[in-house]
Amino acid sequence: MPDVSNVGVPQVFSGPRARFKIDGVTIGYAGGVSGEEVIDYEPVDVIDLLEVKEHVPVSYKATLNSQIFRVIGNSLKAQGIFPTPSKIINSVAMTAAIEDAEITHKTIAMFTGVRTAGHTFDVTARGLVSENVSFVAIRVADESESGLA
Repeated sequence: MPDVSNVGVPQVFSGPRARFKIDGVTIGYAGGVSGEEVIDYEPVDVIDLLEVKEHVPVSYKATLNSQIFRVIGNSLKAQGIFPTPSKIINSVAMTAAIEDAEITHKTIAMFTGVRTAGHTFDVTARGLVSENVSFVAIRVADESESGLA
């Protein structure tokens, strides 16, 4: 007999189900989040061969970007997300998570060793003000990796 316990429950993760957290605190006015993992490879070029002999992995990088709507009195610096200039050197790394807040309650992506790299904002005559925040991270793990649920 087929399992019908999940019939009608969306299997594809969507924005309305997403929750964005930094150091366990939900970012309530997040408009979007994107992440990236990159493996850099160095080609091994040898004489007497036109093709590359092999590609050797030389680095792994993770980045995170978010759009956060600007709330008066609750700046990135006030929240401790972006360090003030006097605290940059001694700032501590954070964690960032994207969770399924509605159906599975799983952590979809967990970024560790997160540091804020920069932010931009745009004020227009008839628009909402949001900040685009970029982060660097040491690693990102998804729900298939041990310890994430």
